[in-house]
Amino acid sequence: MKKIIFVLTLSFLSVSAFAQKQKITIFCSVDFNGNVNYNTQDYATSNKKLSNILGQILPDSIKTKVLVDPKKEYHFKYGNETLLWLAQHDWKIVSSLGGNNGNNTWLLSREISVDAPTRELFVKKLENLEIKK
Repeated sequence: MKKIIFVLTLSFLSVSAFAQKQKITIFCSVDFNGNVNYNTQDYATSNKKLSNILGQILPDSIKTKVLVDPKKEYHFKYGNETLLWLAQHDWKIVSSLGGNNGNNTWLLSREISVDAPTRELFVKKLENLEIKK
């Protein structure tokens, strides 16, 4: 009986601890030369405020771990090296876009586990990027 109660208590505690973690998803692109682009820009309006969105809305503790340029840091020459490095750091390839002369660009995503207040702040900062007229 004690074993059953112990297992049930452990199960309840692990489920409740897991349920409190929330995730945010971020994206980047990598070109065939291994250049990582975490920045975006609103090309339709040339809105500079919407450049470097991730730098504006991610907490500093996450930014320093996630927004790394492996090509600069490790002197990679090719896109495959950069993709392999990013894959080892929890990035997943979402899409591959073929360009002229075999110059591919890859879109990658990464889920980051955060607590509820951090996710709420992230969403609030994202929603505040909207331009008010």
